[in-house]
Amino acid sequence: MLGFLLIWQAATTFGPLVGGSLPTALQAVLSLGDILAEPDTWEAIGKTVYMALTGLFISICLAIPVGVLIGLSSVAFKSSKLVFDFFKVIPPIVIIPIVILVLGPTSEMGIFLVVFATFFMLASQAAYGVRDTDPVLLDTMKCYGLSKFDQIIHARIPGALPFIAVGIRISVAASMIVAVVAGLIGGAPSLGREMLLYQSSGQPGKTFATVLVFGLLGLAFARSWAFLQRKLIFWTAA
Repeated sequence: MLGFLLIWQAATTFGPLVGGSLPTALQAVLSLGDILAEPDTWEAIGKTVYMALTGLFISICLAIPVGVLIGLSSVAFKSSKLVFDFFKVIPPIVIIPIVILVLGPTSEMGIFLVVFATFFMLASQAAYGVRDTDPVLLDTMKCYGLSKFDQIIHARIPGALPFIAVGIRISVAASMIVAVVAGLIGGAPSLGREMLLYQSSGQPGKTFATVLVFGLLGLAFARSWAFLQRKLIFWTAA
């Protein structure tokens, strides 16, 4: 991080970016202190985190059970694969105009976009995890007379957890990005809207300081989930 800031400072002080609209790293860091002293910034941070976490929580609660059920059926898995692959590659940004018409530039809009961005990927990961269960383990459980339910609870779901954990790790980053984009483009109350206001009012230092805030939030989210993953799914490498 320090090395990146030093390169940024050198490029904007002595390099080809001198005199451009890009502020120096020192200006951005000083502006970071300024915006963190403003109550509006903390309100925007709170709303961004609220949209990201709420959308991610809803997506996890919906997508993982759906993915597990799909993974338990070969017919459902094969028939839904094309649909999931189709929706996974649609960026949430393209449906913002439609969602704005329905929900307006609100936190609910941001939450919906987060769910849309993460649901299909999480469901796919859960389905693939269930399908990837060791067949030898399943055959052994059948030989011991364990029921289908026991196989699901004690083999298929535990085997799918590493896949689900990877999906959640990716979704954590995606949820933060979408929450910011919802404000930057859709006008939802978040750091994205604050960034847009600073940019449109000609305050590049505060604009890049907001980017730093977003980066720190994303880093905190990613590290927090990596820690939880090591504790909850301790039998795999995080």
